[in-house]
Amino acid sequence: MYWSKSHPNSDLMTGDIEPGLQQSIHRFLNSEGESIATDMEQSFTSYNSNLEHEYHNKFIPLNVVPERTGTQKQKSHSEKVHSAKKIIFSPKKRRDSAQLKKHLRQTENRANDLVRQSTNSFTRGLMPLVDYNLALKIAFDTKIEVAEIQKSKQNKGFLLEQKQQLIQQAVEQLQEFDQPASQGWYGDLVHAKLLLAQNQYEIARVNQDRDAQQFALEAISKNSAEYYAIRNIEAQVGEADLSEYRRALSSVNNANQELDLFYQNTKNDTASFETYERRLEEIKTDINWMASNGAGLGRADLLDLSKAHLSYAKGKYSLNNNRKGRSQELFTESMQYAKAAWNLRANQYYPAGTASLHDVTSSWLMWKAAGTELADLKTADSQSIDKELNIGLDQMLNLADSIRDRRGRLDSDVSLVHCLKNSEKLSDYKRKLSD
Repeated sequence: MYWSKSHPNSDLMTGDIEPGLQQSIHRFLNSEGESIATDMEQSFTSYNSNLEHEYHNKFIPLNVVPERTGTQKQKSHSEKVHSAKKIIFSPKKRRDSAQLKKHLRQTENRANDLVRQSTNSFTRGLMPLVDYNLALKIAFDTKIEVAEIQKSKQNKGFLLEQKQQLIQQAVEQLQEFDQPASQGWYGDLVHAKLLLAQNQYEIARVNQDRDAQQFALEAISKNSAEYYAIRNIEAQVGEADLSEYRRALSSVNNANQELDLFYQNTKNDTASFETYERRLEEIKTDINWMASNGAGLGRADLLDLSKAHLSYAKGKYSLNNNRKGRSQELFTESMQYAKAAWNLRANQYYPAGTASLHDVTSSWLMWKAAGTELADLKTADSQSIDKELNIGLDQMLNLADSIRDRRGRLDSDVSLVHCLKNSEKLSDYKRKLSD
């Protein structure tokens, strides 16, 4: 609708003009009006298009990956305006996304701190190999989870390669300790080689390289058998504690399970597990005997953890044999024993100075492992289990933050607790995004 045709005083403006000239003027005004209207419409479309483009550059929800195909139809002008308004006026989504980005950045930074501090402690001889391996596992598992959420170029294989380099450095460092006074040195070296082979197996599995998997499995089987043989002899002469012996025993059992999975051996190796179970029972009996004779190695938390490990192993075996009812009972026992050990360490031994922050953390991890297995069976109240675990983790966080003198390895132990807390928060964010 043009002003030259609808203006109430148009007759007054053209009344004294000759008819030919009047037609020319009307044609001119019509063409100008159409040009102006076209320009206004294009400007309005361009403005909304620029508005949408500028917004998408500033904000893309992390849980939404838009698909663009060559056959996809262009959105109409009204659809673009509606889409832009819908995104712009969603402050809750924008706030949740900003909080998630901030938490991801904090979590990754804390994991990097844990890698750096634990490597420094191990290199200086302030941290044993088993504790260093635990710190690397927690840190890199966290970094992998962050990278998967961010869809980062640092994928799982890339991060596992970084971990591989650190374990290789540990092997080389341990090789330099070949001295007569280095008690337990060779067992640590074989254990480090076992960890190297296990990580190489994970890399090969991510890369779907079956030949590399087979090669790594052969190294795992060889090193786990040698590791157990060394720790068995050391335990008999009192050079290795029972927890180290149990760790070597578990490595053989885990290697056998991986071999069965790789070669798709569906036949249950009952004899192998019965041997494993019998030796775990012997460890529990030995600790119980020490406890009855007042020895420090028979302390109540160590006895509870021994029972927790035994019940957990039995629960895994029952689960693999599709006996869910029995596995539920065993995982419940394991969780209760591990929780009892954690309570003793956090509330009695740590305040008295007879347990370290790392001791408290390791018992919490055993508690969490059993609780996770129990929750995965869908037969228990997973929310109540998670609530108790989070309460325990918050208590550990308070213990960690109360430490002022962080010389030695304490920086790494504190970062380990913070890394666990950030990882738990990350799991909560993921659950919210999936709802």
